[in-house]
Amino acid sequence: MEFSYPLTPDISIAFATPLLVRSIPNFEAVNAGLVEQIIAARDGDEGVRVSNSGGWHSSATLWDWETPEIETFKGWVHNCMLRMAALSTQETNLGNVDIEYVAGAWANINQHGSYNDPHVHPECDWSCVYYASNGNPETDWDRNGKFELRDPRVMAQTSKLGGYGFARSLLIDPEPGKMILFPSWMEHAVHPFYGTGQRISIAANIKVTGGRHAGSE
Repeated sequence: MEFSYPLTPDISIAFATPLLVRSIPNFEAVNAGLVEQIIAARDGDEGVRVSNSGGWHSSATLWDWETPEIETFKGWVHNCMLRMAALSTQETNLGNVDIEYVAGAWANINQHGSYNDPHVHPECDWSCVYYASNGNPETDWDRNGKFELRDPRVMAQTSKLGGYGFARSLLIDPEPGKMILFPSWMEHAVHPFYGTGQRISIAANIKVTGGRHAGSE
Protein backbone atom coordinates (compact mmCIF):
# COMPACT_ATOMS: atom_id res chain seq x y z
CA MET A 1 0.00 0.00 0.00
CA GLU A 2 1.26 3.44 -0.91
CA PHE A 3 0.92 5.97 1.90
CA SER A 4 0.46 8.81 -0.56
CA TYR A 5 -2.89 10.56 -0.71
CA PRO A 6 -4.04 12.73 -3.66
CA LEU A 7 -5.37 16.18 -2.92
CA THR A 8 -5.76 17.36 -6.49
CA PRO A 9 -4.96 15.67 -9.84
CA ASP A 10 -1.36 16.87 -9.60
CA ILE A 11 -0.69 17.24 -5.82
CA SER A 12 -0.46 14.44 -3.27
CA ILE A 13 0.45 14.11 0.40
CA ALA A 14 3.48 11.81 0.40
CA PHE A 15 5.21 9.89 3.22
CA ALA A 16 2.09 9.95 5.37
CA THR A 17 2.36 8.40 8.85
CA PRO A 18 -0.63 6.40 10.17
CA LEU A 19 -1.93 7.54 13.55
CA LEU A 20 -4.95 6.28 15.48
CA VAL A 21 -6.68 8.48 18.07
CA ARG A 22 -9.82 6.89 19.48
CA SER A 23 -12.23 7.75 22.27
CA ILE A 24 -13.27 4.49 23.93
CA PRO A 25 -17.00 4.40 24.75
CA ASN A 26 -18.30 3.47 28.21
CA PHE A 27 -14.85 3.57 29.78
CA GLU A 28 -15.83 4.96 33.19
CA ALA A 29 -16.19 1.74 35.22
CA VAL A 30 -13.07 0.20 33.68
CA ASN A 31 -11.03 3.34 34.31
CA ALA A 32 -12.12 3.42 37.95
CA GLY A 33 -10.75 -0.09 38.39
CA LEU A 34 -7.55 0.71 36.50
CA VAL A 35 -6.89 3.77 38.65
CA GLU A 36 -7.41 1.80 41.85
CA GLN A 37 -5.11 -1.00 40.71
CA ILE A 38 -2.38 1.33 39.47
CA ILE A 39 -2.31 3.37 42.68
CA ALA A 40 -2.18 0.16 44.71
CA ALA A 41 0.69 -1.15 42.56
CA ARG A 42 2.69 2.01 43.20
CA ASP A 43 2.87 1.14 46.91
CA GLY A 44 4.82 -2.03 46.10
CA ASP A 45 6.80 -0.87 43.07
CA GLU A 46 9.42 1.85 43.38
CA GLY A 47 9.23 2.29 39.62
CA VAL A 48 11.89 3.04 37.04
CA ARG A 49 13.31 6.16 35.46
CA VAL A 50 13.11 6.19 31.68
CA SER A 51 11.76 9.33 30.01
CA ASN A 52 9.79 10.43 33.07
CA SER A 53 10.78 13.36 35.25
CA GLY A 54 9.03 13.77 38.57
CA GLY A 55 6.45 11.09 37.89
CA TRP A 56 6.10 7.38 38.61
CA HIS A 57 6.78 4.87 35.81
CA SER A 58 5.89 1.35 36.87
CA SER A 59 7.79 -1.79 35.99
CA ALA A 60 6.77 -3.08 32.56
CA THR A 61 4.55 -5.87 33.90
CA LEU A 62 1.08 -4.36 33.51
CA TRP A 63 0.20 -6.37 30.37
CA ASP A 64 0.35 -9.51 32.53
CA TRP A 65 -1.82 -8.27 35.40
CA GLU A 66 -4.69 -10.72 35.77
CA THR A 67 -7.62 -8.39 36.36
CA PRO A 68 -10.84 -7.92 34.38
CA GLU A 69 -9.97 -4.27 33.74
CA ILE A 70 -6.58 -5.12 32.23
CA GLU A 71 -8.20 -7.78 30.04
CA THR A 72 -10.66 -5.15 28.82
CA PHE A 73 -7.82 -2.71 28.15
CA LYS A 74 -5.97 -5.39 26.16
CA GLY A 75 -9.11 -5.95 24.13
CA TRP A 76 -9.26 -2.25 23.30
CA VAL A 77 -5.62 -2.34 22.20
CA HIS A 78 -6.25 -5.44 20.10
CA ASN A 79 -9.14 -3.79 18.30
CA CYS A 80 -6.94 -0.79 17.52
CA MET A 81 -4.23 -3.12 16.22
CA LEU A 82 -6.77 -4.83 13.96
CA ARG A 83 -7.83 -1.44 12.64
CA MET A 84 -4.23 -0.51 11.84
CA ALA A 85 -3.56 -3.90 10.23
CA ALA A 86 -6.67 -3.47 8.10
CA LEU A 87 -5.27 -0.16 6.87
CA SER A 88 -2.00 -1.72 5.75
CA THR A 89 -3.70 -4.59 3.94
CA GLN A 90 -6.57 -2.47 2.54
CA GLU A 91 -9.06 -4.79 4.25
CA THR A 92 -12.46 -3.26 5.01
CA ASN A 93 -13.78 -6.01 7.31
CA LEU A 94 -11.93 -6.30 10.63
CA GLY A 95 -13.30 -9.82 10.97
CA ASN A 96 -11.03 -10.84 8.11
CA VAL A 97 -7.89 -9.35 9.65
CA ASP A 98 -5.38 -11.61 11.37
CA ILE A 99 -2.53 -10.16 13.42
CA GLU A 100 -0.18 -11.66 15.98
CA TYR A 101 2.05 -9.71 18.34
CA VAL A 102 3.76 -9.59 21.71
CA ALA A 103 3.35 -6.62 24.02
CA GLY A 104 4.53 -5.10 27.25
CA ALA A 105 2.87 -2.30 29.19
CA TRP A 106 3.40 -0.03 32.17
CA ALA A 107 1.56 2.64 34.12
CA ASN A 108 2.44 6.31 34.51
CA ILE A 109 1.36 8.63 37.28
CA ASN A 110 2.17 12.32 36.82
CA GLN A 111 1.51 14.87 39.51
CA HIS A 112 2.09 18.63 39.57
CA GLY A 113 5.21 19.46 37.54
CA SER A 114 5.78 15.95 36.16
CA TYR A 115 6.57 15.42 32.47
CA ASN A 116 8.20 13.04 29.98
CA ASP A 117 11.20 13.96 27.84
CA PRO A 118 11.15 13.42 24.06
CA HIS A 119 11.93 9.79 23.20
CA VAL A 120 11.21 6.82 20.93
CA HIS A 121 10.65 3.12 21.62
CA PRO A 122 13.23 1.02 19.74
CA GLU A 123 12.88 -2.66 18.83
CA CYS A 124 9.09 -2.60 18.56
CA ASP A 125 6.59 -1.62 15.88
CA TRP A 126 3.69 0.21 17.53
CA SER A 127 3.26 2.09 20.77
CA CYS A 128 0.08 3.21 22.45
CA VAL A 129 -1.01 5.47 25.28
CA TYR A 130 -4.34 5.21 27.09
CA TYR A 131 -5.64 7.74 29.63
CA ALA A 132 -7.30 6.45 32.79
CA SER A 133 -7.43 9.78 34.65
CA ASN A 134 -6.55 13.38 33.85
CA GLY A 135 -6.50 14.85 37.36
CA ASN A 136 -7.58 18.48 37.70
CA PRO A 137 -5.40 20.53 35.34
CA GLU A 138 -4.99 24.26 35.79
CA THR A 139 -6.40 26.32 32.93
CA ASP A 140 -3.57 28.86 32.63
CA TRP A 141 -1.21 26.54 30.71
CA ASP A 142 -2.06 25.99 27.04
CA ARG A 143 0.06 22.80 26.81
CA ASN A 144 -0.80 21.46 30.24
CA GLY A 145 -0.03 17.72 30.24
CA LYS A 146 -0.50 17.43 26.49
CA PHE A 147 0.89 14.50 24.52
CA GLU A 148 3.16 15.63 21.70
CA LEU A 149 4.07 13.74 18.53
CA ARG A 150 6.96 15.31 16.67
CA ASP A 151 7.22 15.55 12.89
CA PRO A 152 9.45 12.62 11.81
CA ARG A 153 10.65 14.48 8.71
CA VAL A 154 13.89 15.72 10.23
CA MET A 155 15.01 17.75 7.22
CA ALA A 156 11.67 19.60 7.23
CA GLN A 157 13.08 21.64 10.10
CA THR A 158 15.21 23.52 7.60
CA SER A 159 12.12 24.94 5.87
CA LYS A 160 10.80 28.34 6.86
CA LEU A 161 7.66 28.20 4.72
CA GLY A 162 4.52 28.80 6.72
CA GLY A 163 1.15 27.24 6.03
CA TYR A 164 2.31 23.75 5.08
CA GLY A 165 2.80 22.19 8.50
CA PHE A 166 6.49 21.43 7.94
CA ALA A 167 8.33 20.38 11.11
CA ARG A 168 5.39 21.08 13.37
CA SER A 169 4.37 19.00 16.33
CA LEU A 170 0.98 17.42 16.86
CA LEU A 171 -0.48 18.12 20.31
CA ILE A 172 -3.17 15.79 21.71
CA ASP A 173 -5.27 16.55 24.76
CA PRO A 174 -5.02 13.88 27.50
CA GLU A 175 -8.66 12.92 28.10
CA PRO A 176 -9.91 9.88 30.05
CA GLY A 177 -10.90 7.12 27.65
CA LYS A 178 -8.62 8.32 24.84
CA MET A 179 -6.37 5.78 23.09
CA ILE A 180 -3.45 6.82 20.86
CA LEU A 181 -1.62 4.29 18.63
CA PHE A 182 1.43 5.38 16.64
CA PRO A 183 4.65 3.99 15.12
CA SER A 184 7.21 3.35 17.87
CA TRP A 185 9.93 5.18 15.95
CA MET A 186 7.97 8.44 16.11
CA GLU A 187 9.44 10.82 18.68
CA HIS A 188 6.99 11.84 21.37
CA ALA A 189 6.89 13.63 24.72
CA VAL A 190 4.49 14.70 27.47
CA HIS A 191 4.33 18.32 28.58
CA PRO A 192 4.38 19.12 32.31
CA PHE A 193 1.15 18.53 34.18
CA TYR A 194 0.12 21.49 36.35
CA GLY A 195 -2.80 21.01 38.68
CA THR A 196 -4.12 18.87 41.48
CA GLY A 197 -4.79 15.16 41.54
CA GLN A 198 -2.98 12.69 39.31
CA ARG A 199 -2.78 12.19 35.58
CA ILE A 200 -2.73 8.40 35.14
CA SER A 201 -2.01 6.68 31.85
CA ILE A 202 -1.05 3.27 30.52
CA ALA A 203 1.56 2.87 27.80
CA ALA A 204 2.36 -0.23 25.76
CA ASN A 205 4.93 -1.34 23.22
CA ILE A 206 3.87 -3.85 20.58
CA LYS A 207 6.01 -6.06 18.33
CA VAL A 208 4.20 -7.63 15.38
CA THR A 209 5.11 -11.30 14.92
CA GLY A 210 2.70 -12.49 12.23
CA GLY A 211 -0.63 -12.21 10.48
CA ARG A 212 -1.73 -10.19 7.49
CA HIS A 213 0.15 -7.02 8.31
CA ALA A 214 2.59 -4.94 6.32
CA GLY A 215 6.05 -6.45 6.58
CA SER A 216 4.90 -9.73 8.14
CA GLU A 217 3.25 -11.60 5.28
